[in-house]
Amino acid sequence: MAKSRRGYQTISLKFRKRGDVAVRTSPKTARALEEISETMPLYEGVRLVQVLEAVYDQGRKDGSREVIEGFERVAATIPHRAPGRPRSR
Repeated sequence: MAKSRRGYQTISLKFRKRGDVAVRTSPKTARALEEISETMPLYEGVRLVQVLEAVYDQGRKDGSREVIEGFERVAATIPHRAPGRPRSR
């Protein structure tokens, strides 16, 4: 675990489908994830990984949607011009 300047830590979560995923989280959350993963039985560990994967996937979808909506907002502010050569005067 590497500690950054602001107190957040980067921990590595191991997923079956994605491999290792680096997660930046507060020290309190990092400790909680470590404690849970140490004392957890196999069944509950698998369920936790499934929930974390679902949260990770939803975060990726939400981030993508925000980027697309941002592009649409910018495109709406650009004035439309007809394609082709300009008319000669």
